[in-house]
Amino acid sequence: MKKRLKRIIPAALALALAVAPLSAYAEEKEEYGPGREYDDATLAHLEDNVIEYGELEELIDAYNPTLKNLWDTYRDNKDAAKDVAKLKDQIMSGSGQLLDAASQLSNGATQLEGMLGVSIPGMAIDTSPATYAGMVYSSLLLEQQAEQMTLSADTLTEVTPEMLKVQVVDTSRAALIAGAQSAMIGYEQLLLQKESLEDSLGLLEDVLRSTEAQASLGLATQNDVLSARQTLESAEAGMLTIDVNIQKIRQTLCTMTGWEYNASPEIRNVPAADMNRIGSMDPAADKAAAVDNNFTRKYNVLSYETLTDGSVEQANMDRTLAQQEAQIASSLVNLYNDVLQKRNEYQTAVAACELERTRMASAERKYAVGTIGGLEYRQQQNTLKTAEIAVKTADLTLFQAMETYDWAVRGNLSLS
Repeated sequence: MKKRLKRIIPAALALALAVAPLSAYAEEKEEYGPGREYDDATLAHLEDNVIEYGELEELIDAYNPTLKNLWDTYRDNKDAAKDVAKLKDQIMSGSGQLLDAASQLSNGATQLEGMLGVSIPGMAIDTSPATYAGMVYSSLLLEQQAEQMTLSADTLTEVTPEMLKVQVVDTSRAALIAGAQSAMIGYEQLLLQKESLEDSLGLLEDVLRSTEAQASLGLATQNDVLSARQTLESAEAGMLTIDVNIQKIRQTLCTMTGWEYNASPEIRNVPAADMNRIGSMDPAADKAAAVDNNFTRKYNVLSYETLTDGSVEQANMDRTLAQQEAQIASSLVNLYNDVLQKRNEYQTAVAACELERTRMASAERKYAVGTIGGLEYRQQQNTLKTAEIAVKTADLTLFQAMETYDWAVRGNLSLS
């Protein structure tokens, strides 16, 4: 029998989920949020002991405490729209969650950076620059989502209910969902980094033993032995740091999606990048939707409607709206080009991996007839493993770039 989950479900939220048609959230239930109705099959998926990428949006809607509090505060204040201090606190709480996850990814990337290009006499260990780049990329995206939430809090003033919902609920919801997605991608990147480093640790242990044996025969110096041992110890320390970061970002994912921080749900792999999505991306055709959906611009459009016709403020807002439309169009092109670049990087990683497979086959034949030694054979195994991890990492980074583009079309694009 499946163990009952330790989900963090506030009493009011549990009631809303149980009796959604009668809840205080009924007016928004058809859109999204704590009052949204789910069929039995969807509820069963949301309440299992699994975090799946495709469920993140619904998990955030149903269980994220920050979003729940924002909804409550918005409804408490939407008529007067004047008590902004509480709203700002709630938004900043969500921003802090995303910043914590970004910090864990950044720490992991920094640790990996120290292992890049590790030099061992006669060896060439590479702990995958692609993994490092992918983690930095996800970390920066999380920081951007946090910044988006912070900006929405900083600019919050007395506004109409419609403006309040866009700025407080819609913007924060999108940032939380996109942030959870980036965190889940970063979590998998950390697992790949650990897998790569585990294989390299095995190789480093072989190198140390070989160097010690050579030193005993006078073929290596004690400095060589010391260098090999220090490299191994550095990698072991890196593994400890990776494990800590994996645990912390796992806790962040759990709390964002409704579990207790120390829960142990299964976290499934992120879907592979679908190349067919790229064919459907068209910055020119997607511009209209991106402009209409953009939360910052939507807020300004609503603000424009409150200004006096012909006033200086209205003229200034006209210019702002035109500038934002141009910025959105330009950003879409840049994001699309980033997708194309990440696709090229993925294809390069695949080609490099195929080359290493060919070299591995050659190494197996040479090892079988004794023309190469065990350490050289082990090195080729490690090089192939690194190439395979690079392919998986490049796929994750491409998938993240696709998601970022799609979120821009959906309105979650920060504007200066």
